[in-house]
Amino acid sequence: MDLHVLDHVCQLLNQRRADNLPTIPVSINLSPSDFNIDSFIDQVLGITQKYQIPHNMIQFDLMTQPVAVDQQRLKDAAANLRKQGFRICLDRYGGENNDLSTETLLEYNFDYLKVDVRSFNTNQQRAKIILASVINMSRLLKIVPVVKGGEDQAMLNFIRSLGIMLTQGRLLAKEMPEEELSQERDNFESVEERALFSGFNHINVLDPYLETRDRLDNNFENPRPNSIFIVQSQQAKLVYCNSAFRSWTGCAGMTKRSGNT
Repeated sequence: MDLHVLDHVCQLLNQRRADNLPTIPVSINLSPSDFNIDSFIDQVLGITQKYQIPHNMIQFDLMTQPVAVDQQRLKDAAANLRKQGFRICLDRYGGENNDLSTETLLEYNFDYLKVDVRSFNTNQQRAKIILASVINMSRLLKIVPVVKGGEDQAMLNFIRSLGIMLTQGRLLAKEMPEEELSQERDNFESVEERALFSGFNHINVLDPYLETRDRLDNNFENPRPNSIFIVQSQQAKLVYCNSAFRSWTGCAGMTKRSGNT
């Protein structure tokens, strides 16, 4: 990463704040060789301090296998960034990073894991088993999974059934020029919504202790009714449910909007 990129990103975030536009978290690609830069962390802290950007608004995506630098130095630097409040993500798990990504998960602490699904076919049962297992592994490691490359509706439906809240792909949002992004106001979640859904990111709707044939025949969902509601002003809004819950509520004569709590 060229540190000028971070400076430019922070400048844009500062300008959005000045224009009373929603401030949005930004991911910046980071390579292990960046940690070879003298005083790298001090320079990162200096740039964010210059524009008064909260550290939790910056996520660093580790793009390549960490083999080009001293391992202890890389571990210490990544841990230091997390300690300072920045978020660290291992990018392209299952894609270009597949060879060493499991070893990396053993040695490093990450906030997010981007799972590359471009090579997965949801028509293949083995692919579903692998993807569901990776998502469940991420949850058990207390790492928020992010699905990257979901470019068709079948894949989107499947990952939603796994309780995924964060997805990256052109099916949901295409690339946007900087000039257009700089003026975008309506298509970003609020700070309150971001905090709410961040909590959902840590809920594992896949129960790892129910490894039954029903699970395999039921698209890997928990065979027991499972749902998440937001309760506000005595109204309950359904934000996630599995097929067992839909079947149960149908038998019980309920709808997703019926009833107050």
